[in-house]
Amino acid sequence: MKNYFYFMLLFLINPYFLLSKNLDLKEMKKEKEMENVIEYVKKYAPFAIEEMKKFGIPASIKLGQGIVESSSGTSQLSKATNNHFGIKCGKSWIGDVYYHDDDLPKECFRKYSSVKESFQDHSKLLQKPRYSKLFNFHKNDYQSWAVGLKQAGYATSLNYADLLINQIEKYLLWKFDEENPNGTEEKINLYLESMMQKKDKKNESFFMKKMRFFYKIFLMIKKKIELYRKKINIIY
Repeated sequence: MKNYFYFMLLFLINPYFLLSKNLDLKEMKKEKEMENVIEYVKKYAPFAIEEMKKFGIPASIKLGQGIVESSSGTSQLSKATNNHFGIKCGKSWIGDVYYHDDDLPKECFRKYSSVKESFQDHSKLLQKPRYSKLFNFHKNDYQSWAVGLKQAGYATSLNYADLLINQIEKYLLWKFDEENPNGTEEKINLYLESMMQKKDKKNESFFMKKMRFFYKIFLMIKKKIELYRKKINIIY
């Protein structure tokens, strides 16, 4: 009877621990994604800020598009080409090229000698007439810029504007659009402090979520054990 009881206890507990493991894996994936974004911003925020000063393109848009289009610099295309904005060759491109499957097989993409060159070419691209309406928006208005990019045909994804806005807000990229007397390095340091605070709150929230999860499991298992005990008493 005792062996039967322990067998049933293990049988009941095991699925919940598997669920808990899946929860941890999802959280680890989110953690890794955030780390990649933070590293990306540390490296390339100076380029985005520099281009914003020159052309009035929001730094948040630059960084947001770079994160989306290059998967924070980890995609195969960005590694092979330094192309962080998914810019295709087009008729006017006379530089190096790279063929990569995208909307169609073996599409032609621009290849750059550095990531900085990619950021600069992105600014040149947005100077074309099709994107001219974007510059009617204030550089703090990243929402309108995101919608305008989609409307101008920058990407084929139907939810491109929402995706871009989500990244900007999720990772506080809008902070780089704010007017303040701080230099670029100080801006980045303030941004990193904000992200660390956000990360700490997120970890605290996940800990509480995990505690509630285990407490709920405990109550469910307790209830099922009591039911099994009653059944065992009836049988024996």
